[in-house]
Amino acid sequence: MKRNNIWALFCVIGLYLLTPQQTYAQSGATSAANKSNQERIVQEILSEVRQLRVEVQRLKASAYQTQVVIERLRLQQEQVTRLTREIGEVREKIGETKARQIKMNGMFEETEKQVQSGVISQSELKRISGEIEELKQREQRLTEQESQLSVELDAERVKLITLNRRLDELGQEAAGSGAEKK
Repeated sequence: MKRNNIWALFCVIGLYLLTPQQTYAQSGATSAANKSNQERIVQEILSEVRQLRVEVQRLKASAYQTQVVIERLRLQQEQVTRLTREIGEVREKIGETKARQIKMNGMFEETEKQVQSGVISQSELKRISGEIEELKQREQRLTEQESQLSVELDAERVKLITLNRRLDELGQEAAGSGAEKK
């Protein structure tokens, strides 16, 4: 009986020693699958990193374009403001010139009466008449200048509107690409 027990013990030990070899074989297959899975994960991570790099470069380019448009927008706004101010100054000068003309026309009528009555010489009337003519010419020049500045202002406003639209488009592109990534 002791002999049978020893023999049974050797058989169990033998089986035990043989069993781990099959486990190792299964472990090798699992290891190969594990390795394949790890390689796939690494490739996915690399792919994601490449996509992120492309997105960062695109965002950099978009940020640069936006900055350029903002700077051009600022300069354009300054141009519109300058032209608006100039038109205001020209209109003010036109108003002053018209007021001066009205005053000079009144003086002309008074001087004309005084010349007819013999109190003042004809030369004073000619001087006032010449001044009135100068004021008319000045008003005409100022009116032409106002017209020219208005045309320039309209053109500059169109450029400003175009830049504002471009800035809006860039903002929508950035918002659109951000929404796509989420």
